[in-house]
Amino acid sequence: MSYLFDTIEEVLNYECSGLCLLAADEPANVDEALGDERWNKAMEAELEAIEENNTWMLSELPKNHKAIRLKWVFKVKRDPDGSIVKYKARLVAKGYAQLQGVDYEEVFAPVARMETVKMLLALAAYANWQIHHMDVKSAFLNEVLLEEVYVKQPPGFVKKENAGKVLKLNKALYGLKQAPRAWNAKLNH
Repeated sequence: MSYLFDTIEEVLNYECSGLCLLAADEPANVDEALGDERWNKAMEAELEAIEENNTWMLSELPKNHKAIRLKWVFKVKRDPDGSIVKYKARLVAKGYAQLQGVDYEEVFAPVARMETVKMLLALAAYANWQIHHMDVKSAFLNEVLLEEVYVKQPPGFVKKENAGKVLKLNKALYGLKQAPRAWNAKLNH
């Protein structure tokens, strides 16, 4: 294995450009985020989008089912100058805990090969076509789940009166094994 630096002195003397941006502005965990109003607003916006989309409903956990834990992922969005544009909080399922045949059946979703994308961009440039980019906000929250999946309540947002309950997913969440397949089914439809 080769290293960029051989000694600690080289590391200490290394000059970093002003464009080097670290994730130091992002909280390490949900408890840290809950102490900051900007991250609270980001988490509340994410929960609002999930609830407006009818992604889940409060439920009792049926016997012979397990609830998948959720995790908050935090990201500071910046403009090209490095100025903070947005604080983004995404609620994701810990899909690695899912079992095939129990929590999901299929996971396949087609992905374009980079060679195909490059060829289409070259063709568009040659033919002087306009290219449009689009983004679907909370894309994976748009398709109904075929499987019966339960998740624990979001960390930091469990109401005392519902402490023993879980959330039954109506639609996919980021992190679920079947979420990409569900989104692709929605696009195909």
